[in-house]
Amino acid sequence: MAYRDISVWLEDVLIAIERIKQHNSTINSYSDYIQSQLIIDATERNLEVIAEAIKNAIKINPDLSISNSSKIIGLRNIINHEYYKIENDRIWIIIKKDLPILEKEVKKILEDFERRLELNEL
Repeated sequence: MAYRDISVWLEDVLIAIERIKQHNSTINSYSDYIQSQLIIDATERNLEVIAEAIKNAIKINPDLSISNSSKIIGLRNIINHEYYKIENDRIWIIIKKDLPILEKEVKKILEDFERRLELNEL
């Protein structure tokens, strides 16, 4: 049962990453990014979803190997509670550098869970 719960949270992460990629698909630079408050808002909302989903997955399995999970969760707290501290240049770096890494990690975790499920190890 825990597999199903974790997999749902991790699928939410992948969906939110895909949405961020879609929202930013026409954005070619940081200066383009900061010109669209709509894209900034959509990106921040999906970063909140990612962080909340990771937080819940880690509650179920604290051994999940997600690099920078505490920083991801911390970013959610800033977006939710200290929005005036959001640094758009940092968000841009997260979009371009950190999200592709996170996406690979989450896909690998899901693949490992699926393999273990097929082998009846869960």
